[in-house]
Amino acid sequence: MRQCTVGHCQLVQFPTGHHRSTMASGSGVTATALSVDKCPSRYEANDISPPELHRTIALQELGETDVRRVESLRLLREWIATHPHIRRCRTDALFLLRFLRARAYDVQAAQTTLVRYLTMRQLFRIWYENLDPSDRYMRELVENVRGCLPLGLDRSGRMVALVKVRCYDVARFNCYHLGRLQHMLFEAFFDDVELQIAGGVAIIDCDGATMGHFVCFKLSDIRNFMDCLVHALPVRVKEVHIVRLPRIGQALGNLVLSFAAEELRKRIFFHASMDEVLKYVDQDLLPVEYGGKSCPEEITDSLKRRLADKRDTLLLLDRMEIEVEPYAHLWRQSDEGDVEFGMEID
Repeated sequence: MRQCTVGHCQLVQFPTGHHRSTMASGSGVTATALSVDKCPSRYEANDISPPELHRTIALQELGETDVRRVESLRLLREWIATHPHIRRCRTDALFLLRFLRARAYDVQAAQTTLVRYLTMRQLFRIWYENLDPSDRYMRELVENVRGCLPLGLDRSGRMVALVKVRCYDVARFNCYHLGRLQHMLFEAFFDDVELQIAGGVAIIDCDGATMGHFVCFKLSDIRNFMDCLVHALPVRVKEVHIVRLPRIGQALGNLVLSFAAEELRKRIFFHASMDEVLKYVDQDLLPVEYGGKSCPEEITDSLKRRLADKRDTLLLLDRMEIEVEPYAHLWRQSDEGDVEFGMEID
């Protein structure tokens, strides 16, 4: 293994007020500006100054200041550079800030989450590897099915997403297609400073869902996903609203709650109608079919542009590597937990 001297790694600085961003919608950087060298000759300072609302949230909820952000990035980079099991990892600011902000600048907690994240991606490759927007199934799910719509930011600065379960044809798409879609969308937005700081809200509309939707995922899939959501995915889950859950899905709902950590359980709400959700979410953000002002076609077009811009960055994630064996015990694996696959899953 190549030895590196942390003190020789340099920070790439940009003039005040200037940041490189190539996203059609939201913040981001091109893959050509990124590296998975754990101790690069220069570090990418691609963190983007948050809007005023999010600067306030970052200070009040995360304790983030300019000084603390810079120092925490330094500590996290030094730790990565000398970690005996991490072989390759992104070290640009936006990537590392995912973990620091998700753990409110508890550097040790951010380190633990990063290790779990890297391990998770290799243990469950069928969920996380080769998240390619040009994959024919991913294209169909995004462009035609439109079962998951990122609606934008609410008045509190949180990212709101709508999942319409009935849109997914379980005779055509299996649990791996649906899981990979969700993780591809996660990764496409994880570098957005607004999401990192204010967190996300999910609305899951179960109206019209069938038995096939609820038996699509195995028990081990649900358990591992909930564990990853709490311990390995760098996202601040603010609220989850499950709407119109039919009786046949209540057992699954109870399982989800049983696997969720107590803090997450407090943020999961069940509603009999969308009217109840409006107490928590701005109605204008919702699609017109829900009485809102959002156009699903425009949302889909924006999402397609974002995914096209992020494709290289999404594929770059597969080049990160950690020695898995010391951490494999953290998850229960089924026989399908580590499966070879190509661009498409038939």
